[in-house]
Amino acid sequence: MGLILILLALTLALVVALVGLAVTLTASVALGLATAAVSRRLPLWARITLLLAVAAAPSATLVSTLGAWATWQLALALPILTTVAAGAALLAFEARKHRAPRIRPTAWPALQGRAAHLRP
Repeated sequence: MGLILILLALTLALVVALVGLAVTLTASVALGLATAAVSRRLPLWARITLLLAVAAAPSATLVSTLGAWATWQLALALPILTTVAAGAALLAFEARKHRAPRIRPTAWPALQGRAAHLRP
């Protein structure tokens, strides 16, 4: 009976830890995307600086609360990396969208393909 209780406790602890990690990462992704979306009118250097500052603020608060020993733990670095990655992905998507070639779609692509083969 004791072994079953230990296994149930370990399983419950693992589920709670995974749910906590999922909530933390979801909030970090939302924070990164929101920061990049709200700062659209700023220049790129200001957007990147703001994204890094917003990403580091929650972890800096945790480090000051928990102490310096917690700075090397992955649990504090993961939200920073997730926030920066989500914001950088949105910035890259916007840059790609603005630099995409503007080719107008043709009305009859099949006819243009045939006509191209008929021309000498």
